Amino acid sequence: MNAQKRLPETPVTSLETIGWEWFLDQYWDEALYLALANSRNILAELSDGKVTLMMPTPAHQQVTGNLYAALREYGRAGNRGRAYMAPMPIRLWPGKFREPDVAFYKTEHLDRVGEQYGEVPDLVAEVISPSTHVVDRGAKREEYAQAGVPEYWLLDPETRTVTVYVLAEGKYRFAALYREGETARSETLEGLQVEVSDLFD
Repeated sequence: MNAQKRLPETPVTSLETIGWEWFLDQYWDEALYLALANSRNILAELSDGKVTLMMPTPAHQQVTGNLYAALREYGRAGNRGRAYMAPMPIRLWPGKFREPDVAFYKTEHLDRVGEQYGEVPDLVAEVISPSTHVVDRGAKREEYAQAGVPEYWLLDPETRTVTVYVLAEGKYRFAALYREGETARSETLEGLQVEVSDLFD
């Protein structure tokens, strides 16, 4: 007689059922965080001992993929560098890990990319979503600047725009706003230009 699997007596009906609040309330050191992020291949960030989990939407992933593809091709042309797409932990400073949607490292800085995480990239980009727009425009912009990331791109699928910020004296200054039908250009990566329409198609 074939054995049948028994269903759990208490079905999972809410996040609390699986101890979600307990999970998020724990203190996480770097080693434990990296074990979680790398062994489970999930999108997670670490800040002040707390882990935040994220789940991008398909639309968000589409825009992220389009930008990653453009940066990958740019990097391959002339051996300029390499692009990475989340999930990939980026260590901004001890105890602070972010997962930018896309990160780019110049060839001369590829030694910053290790097996478990990357150090400060040459460019980071975030695709804004309703649940992340506050942190993308606020905390993350400040943190990337504090860590010394030379250039920050914000892609907004709602307005179909790309905003470029450049590091100056430890803070980001607004460099340009590119709209659909225009060509977005990097201020720090020579020759990088991307058609805005292609990013949001």
